[in-house]
Amino acid sequence: MTLSINAVARTQEGKGASRRLRNEGLVPAVIYGGDVAPQSISFKDNELLKAVSTPGFLTGLVEVSVEGKAQKLLVKALQRHPATGDVMHMDLQRIQEDKPITTRIPLSFINAAQSEGVSKQGGRLTVETKLAEVRCLPAILPEALIVDVIDGQIDQIFHLSDVTLPEGVELISLLKGEDHNQPIGRIGKAKR
Repeated sequence: MTLSINAVARTQEGKGASRRLRNEGLVPAVIYGGDVAPQSISFKDNELLKAVSTPGFLTGLVEVSVEGKAQKLLVKALQRHPATGDVMHMDLQRIQEDKPITTRIPLSFINAAQSEGVSKQGGRLTVETKLAEVRCLPAILPEALIVDVIDGQIDQIFHLSDVTLPEGVELISLLKGEDHNQPIGRIGKAKR
C-alpha cells in the first residue's frame, strides 16, 4: 500500500523562509535524487502529521503530488522539534522503478504466544532489532519482514537469517557475510 499526500512547490529557501512557512502551518521539504534537480516543496502540517503517524510512512513508498504531478518517493530524513515532536523538515528521495532501492523496513515477529518456549516453558519474546536494511526493486518492497517464531524454545536466539524473505528482496547485512548475521530477538525466561 502506497500512501498519498499533496504538496506545493516553493521558491523561497533558507532558515527565514522555513520559519515563515512553519508559522503559516506548513512544513518545508526537499525532493532529491534521480536525474532531476532537487525540488523544494511544502506540506500542510496537519496532513503531514496524519501521514507520519500512518504505519509504513517512514519505511515504505510515499506518493507525493506536487501541483498535480504524482511521484513515488522514499522518506530519507525527518527532522522533529525536540520539545513538541512536530515535524520541522523532511527529505524525500526519488525512486526509479527499474533500479533497486536500499531502505530499512520493520521486522514483524509472529506466533510468539503459540511457541513452545512461551506457551509451555514460560518464556517471553524480547525483540532486539525492529528494522532491517533491505535492497529490492520498488515494486516489491514489502511493508514488513516476517519472523515466524512458532518453533521457538526457551533461550533460543533468532538471527537475521531467520527472516522470511520475499522473492527478490535481499538483506544487506547478510550480503556482507555470515559474520553479519546479527541477533534480532530471543525467547528468554520471564522475569518475576
